[in-house]
Amino acid sequence: MIKKLLKKSERGQAIILIAFAFVGLIAMVGLMTDGGILLIEYARLKRGIDAASVAAAQQFRKDFNGADLVAAADNFLKLNQSDVVDVVISMCDPTGAYGGSPAAHDASLCPDPGQPARKLVRVTATRNVEFGFMRVLGINGSTIQATSVGEAASIDLVLIMDTSLSMSYGTSDGNPTTGDLGDNPAPAI
Repeated sequence: MIKKLLKKSERGQAIILIAFAFVGLIAMVGLMTDGGILLIEYARLKRGIDAASVAAAQQFRKDFNGADLVAAADNFLKLNQSDVVDVVISMCDPTGAYGGSPAAHDASLCPDPGQPARKLVRVTATRNVEFGFMRVLGINGSTIQATSVGEAASIDLVLIMDTSLSMSYGTSDGNPTTGDLGDNPAPAI
């Protein structure tokens, strides 16, 4: 009788173990799948932020204001299909010379005293990523953040003209019988 009772009490234990194993299996698959989605979305956000920081830095020109920087960054984020929640654009503006712009002042972007000025813009964005498998375990999503610093060229245009004799060779007839070698840098025969 006791043996029958012990046999009946052990029934159903395998179902409980299998249920816990399925939860663990779903958690493993969820970590792989949703972790991959998280990495893909971070790379996508980072590419968009990199493009936005360079585009914003290129707006440094005569009579610009901080709204130009923000508009350029927002346009590139939209072009890269980044559904960002929060975008922060900062530059070196200790005096507020750029019209109290929406671009925040960041002292770390300002050059040290005695150093030449640099046209740096930092763009930071945050994005929410929704999970698929991890919702089974109660994890609905995660927030990712990316930051990039873009720099515009401090010299906008460089023009170099070589006026040496080697560059003017062949501008005359170069006839050695008349003695007119033009600007030939080679010694006369």
